[in-house]
Amino acid sequence: MIRINLPKQEINTFYTFPDSEPAEEHCRGLACYAARSLNPEAWSKAVSQQPPTYCLGKCYMGPSSTSTKGYPVVEVRSSRAVVLRHIVKGPVEGLGRYLELGGMAALSKALRMTQAEVIEEVKRSQLRGRGGAYFPTGLKWESAYQQRAPAKYVIVNGDEGDAGAYVDKFLMWWDPYLVLEGALIAAYAVGASKVYFYIRREYPEAVASVRRAVKELYEAGYAGPGASRGPPVEVEVHVGKGSYVVGEETAMINAIMGRRPEPMPRPPYPTERGLFEMPTVVNNVETLASVPWIIEHGGDAYAEMGYNRSRGTKVLSLNSLFERPGLYEVEFGVPLKEVVYDMGGGLKGGRRLKAVMIGGPLASLITPEELDVRLGVEELREIGASLGHGNVIAFSDDSSAADILHEVLLFASFESCGKCFPCRLGTAKLEAMFRKGYLTQEEAKEAMSIANTMSVASLCAHGQSTGQAVAVTLKKFWNEVVR
Repeated sequence: MIRINLPKQEINTFYTFPDSEPAEEHCRGLACYAARSLNPEAWSKAVSQQPPTYCLGKCYMGPSSTSTKGYPVVEVRSSRAVVLRHIVKGPVEGLGRYLELGGMAALSKALRMTQAEVIEEVKRSQLRGRGGAYFPTGLKWESAYQQRAPAKYVIVNGDEGDAGAYVDKFLMWWDPYLVLEGALIAAYAVGASKVYFYIRREYPEAVASVRRAVKELYEAGYAGPGASRGPPVEVEVHVGKGSYVVGEETAMINAIMGRRPEPMPRPPYPTERGLFEMPTVVNNVETLASVPWIIEHGGDAYAEMGYNRSRGTKVLSLNSLFERPGLYEVEFGVPLKEVVYDMGGGLKGGRRLKAVMIGGPLASLITPEELDVRLGVEELREIGASLGHGNVIAFSDDSSAADILHEVLLFASFESCGKCFPCRLGTAKLEAMFRKGYLTQEEAKEAMSIANTMSVASLCAHGQSTGQAVAVTLKKFWNEVVR
């Protein structure tokens, strides 16, 4: 099997930090922007850093830098703990401790089932991918399982680049065994011989933790070609070099193969033709962390939790502008007002809530009047919002809607891969338009036209989501933004 390698120089021009990194990095992510009033000096350093670092996964302490130390609140608010069941008490210190907590029982059970039975259990759970698209996980696995091919692969998407999101970071850092157990179950179910674990460079603690966990699993016989307690599956860890778009599944496939990590048109879908042209399942960290519980307790038990078409639990990441920033595992259906004021405790220092963004940075704003909406994929879509990674960013009234959109567009234009015209030209044009902090009537009409074009004509979700975010937010805040 041949890797498709291009000259290193051509590959490296795609990434922000291909060969070297600053001695200290200051986060320019949107969650840190929202909290800039908490530490104006730190935010000033982030603005002046070139090239910028977008999201260090320390959104609970923003504005942050690589030297910022501390941990978030971790709470389970669902009827049953699924994803945070271990780290709610702190890090899992080693494979031995994981086994004491009942770890690998799900993998052992899965190996006593047929592949089809495992997939059926996941389908019964109604688990949907937690990376943002929310496609049914069982259907994705089934598609790969049904393909006839000499090799199949599973990719763990640990490129959690959404500002305000840090659940994957702490799962990889504090409980990598849970994620790897889910990945091994997925590999067994679809018939994959190798798992590729892709982790963003901004998470060095997670990289070290996952690598250590893989080594322990090999030594204990749970993974590797000669595994005696698990499937004979290899695990290879890849570390990113600074790119938001790499989080898109087809771009990640290109990155692993040594190509420029640009998104690819679909179909064919990765489950049909993915990594090295073979059937490939790409699941994000939180999705796979849910799988062991489903296999242990049954898909029906998981589906009992949740609301409407969104079943099970979801971990929300609250940013530092909340009084109680942290990770909260909830069941779908909880009102957003409860998330903001009960879990989050409102905003620090009695600040007035301007808006909330969920699933950002490429997402529309949710107004205080919309907080009665329940947490759910379809429910949020009905108000023009998205669930994304479950990252919840609060903005106080020191941020105008136009300035928030400008910050979003700075990020979107910087991270655009440039492959498709609507995204490459649209993000740059919109960023320039919003730079002055307001729009004229004519500019607003042009901005809506560009945003709508991006949302339907961009190659991947980067341009599509940016266009939708601008269009929806502009409609909601028209009277404020347009002069």
